[in-house]
Amino acid sequence: CFLGSRAIVVEGVRVEHEAVLGANVVLTASTKIIDVTGPEPVEYKGIVPARSVVIPGSYTKKFPAGEYQVPCALIIGKRKESTDKKTSLNNALRENNVAV
Repeated sequence: CFLGSRAIVVEGVRVEHEAVLGANVVLTASTKIIDVTGPEPVEYKGIVPARSVVIPGSYTKKFPAGEYQVPCALIIGKRKESTDKKTSLNNALRENNVAV
């Protein structure tokens, strides 16, 4: 996985192979993860599908006192080949024990 700055993943969340979490994404077991790449949104909780690119977002939730924005995570696409190339450099440096 590729984690952006200040990304937080807590117990109860499974992030699958090669996912990309953008800066400031916060995932808990109850956080809605909404895939917005298709014609209809698809909701997940507790799992980020493989190779998904995830950014922070919000959705409107109704309460007795009114409507408020609640944090969520948005899947906005799939990981690109260019990301694979960037992370392959990191892997090569780690494998050869090269400090940067």
